[in-house]
Amino acid sequence: MGLKIKQKVLKEFLRKAMMSGKQGISDAIFRFESDGLKINANSTPKQARVMAWLKKDAFKEYEEIDNIGLNDLQNVVKVVDRFGEIVSLKKEGNLLTISGDKKKVDIELVAENFLETDTGQPNLEFKEIFNISGKQISDVFSDVKMNADSVLTIETTPKKVKFKNTGKYKFVTEIEAPSCKGEAKSSFGEALLESVSALDGNLEISMGDNYPIKIMEKKDESVITIIVAPFVEEE
Repeated sequence: MGLKIKQKVLKEFLRKAMMSGKQGISDAIFRFESDGLKINANSTPKQARVMAWLKKDAFKEYEEIDNIGLNDLQNVVKVVDRFGEIVSLKKEGNLLTISGDKKKVDIELVAENFLETDTGQPNLEFKEIFNISGKQISDVFSDVKMNADSVLTIETTPKKVKFKNTGKYKFVTEIEAPSCKGEAKSSFGEALLESVSALDGNLEISMGDNYPIKIMEKKDESVITIIVAPFVEEE
């Protein structure tokens, strides 16, 4: 027994869990629990937090192994990408061995006590919850990126959600959201774009007034939850 999984499934999960840009996570503890692999981590600037779960059923073979601490995660994803369709994972001592048909690689692990860890979900209460597709949010982000250092304001109105950004090119996009009542409005900087840009499934978004935003992508094999702090004007 051991851990066996499709390379593409593992790579996509890690890419989403790591976020990107300044919010990119470079190290984390991988917890192999009874129901699958879990990664909980804060970005270095502490502006975004990810709670990622790759379900046990996503693996072709699965067992609960000890937690593993990994750093240099951007390169770990590139290493996984060097393999074919199926990869096996095995922990021995302070090494993680990834193997495929014709090759293997040993990656040195980091002791857990050297990695900052903060498990569990923050206790937040939201005013609005609505659903949006990954494509819709991607389109909004592409508009925002036409500007440098733009601030994106997300505001709910009855049965709709409105996205508008600052900068030279001031886009306004309205998207149908039948569950919305019009009770939430918050603004976000680049941290939001960097933390959720890899999400491509249907998204459940929870919001408040000048409050963190929670974005959850649920797929058959994984659940990725990302919480991003609102934009605060520097005095």
